Amino acid sequence: MLAAALTFVLAALALIEPALPLAVLIALTGVLIAAFRPKLFVLLALVVIILSAPIQNVLGQVGTYADEGVIALAFVALTTRRLVTEGRLVWLPGTGWFVGFLVAGLVSAALAEVPVGLAVPAAFIAVKGVLFAFAIAQLHWDRDDLALLVRLGITAIVLMALSALLNLAAPAAWAEFTTGRPPISYIGPFPAINGAFQHPAAFSRFCGVLAVAALVYGMVVRRSFANTVLVLVSGGLAFLTFQVKSIVGLLATLAVVGARFLRPVGVAAILCIGPLIALITVPPLADLIGGDIEIYLNQDSARGLLTAGGITVAAQYFPVGAGFGRYGSSTAADDYSPLYYALGFPGRYGLGPGPDSGQFLNDSQWPAIYGETGWFGAFFFAAGLACIVVALLRRVSAHEDVLVRWIRITGVGWLILLLVESAVAPVFVSSPSFPFVFAAAGVIASLRVDARHEARHDASRGPAPAMGHGEPVTA
Repeated sequence: MLAAALTFVLAALALIEPALPLAVLIALTGVLIAAFRPKLFVLLALVVIILSAPIQNVLGQVGTYADEGVIALAFVALTTRRLVTEGRLVWLPGTGWFVGFLVAGLVSAALAEVPVGLAVPAAFIAVKGVLFAFAIAQLHWDRDDLALLVRLGITAIVLMALSALLNLAAPAAWAEFTTGRPPISYIGPFPAINGAFQHPAAFSRFCGVLAVAALVYGMVVRRSFANTVLVLVSGGLAFLTFQVKSIVGLLATLAVVGARFLRPVGVAAILCIGPLIALITVPPLADLIGGDIEIYLNQDSARGLLTAGGITVAAQYFPVGAGFGRYGSSTAADDYSPLYYALGFPGRYGLGPGPDSGQFLNDSQWPAIYGETGWFGAFFFAAGLACIVVALLRRVSAHEDVLVRWIRITGVGWLILLLVESAVAPVFVSSPSFPFVFAAAGVIASLRVDARHEARHDASRGPAPAMGHGEPVTA
């Protein structure tokens, strides 16, 4: 009877949208996996988020919100599972501040009479990274899980390198196969590679994430020749995309992390070979970065107008902004906010209505934050991020495992990477890079709660009995 009812429902859905039954079956399968193999579900969700653009190409309209769908499922399933099995939740650092950010955007949407069907999805997109972190925090993580993440990261670097080699070997054919268009640019004989993604920017962000993780592993856990190769390969792939914002973000992150953890031997090596590397790389990088900086600082550019327009909107709708779905977000671009007409955007290059003429409407992060939630909402969001940084910088326990330290410091590096890129890209809500720092925050929140619980349990048992004379002490 149940099978027959399910078949009937799927057939009815197929009449509405051919790909809808497949999406429903995937969702039902996801619920079962989340209930019985929750860590496997988190891994699959991460893969879906990373590959959300290719998934959209395969599933069409149904796949448009693939990443939001798996995050919603993770939030509901994993929090429910935690409540049922343990009767309590793990709270993410900065939860109160992020709730304040959400309330500011929803209140402003209500005051500005933004349709509910527009404001609510936009609000979910704005906080989906936080919701993903909260869901991940509801699971119990251990050293074996972190070791698996290291192996998966190595595998990802190898796969990205293979896709880049194919991209370089046949740039036109590869770009046509993966994006449906020629390579977006060349520098000399080299194309801006997009690898396994549909745009070089996405490929560069993902490779940047991998490079930061590999670098921190070498500095915190163990140095090796293989680790050095992984850092050079992943970082080199990011550079071959010729995406200035990603290159600047990666250089800034590597500089901060390296300054904190690089040992004297490493400093000496850099001082020896640094001048030669600078002689080769600085001139082309200076030209590449300088050209983009000039565009970004030009107030007549699309990004300059978007930033200035957000300040105008935040002032007009002080103190809580114009509301979710009204400025700077993907929802505001898709619906083409009436505020854009008032600001004169339709006549500006890259800011017009429609995907072809409005390609820069969602090309920065902070204008959406302070434009939609006001200066109060922007402060709340920044404070929430600050709480995450503090949590990642603090030891989980007095006897913290080295891999736990690795994921903490890597999370800090990822956040630095996103903060630098947030000036010119919506990195806190766009794949493939946004889930990593939030995932690290969720894992650390869970590990800290478990460490405190274990410490209280050990204290309640009292001191260990004295060992007999000559009895070996085991770790």
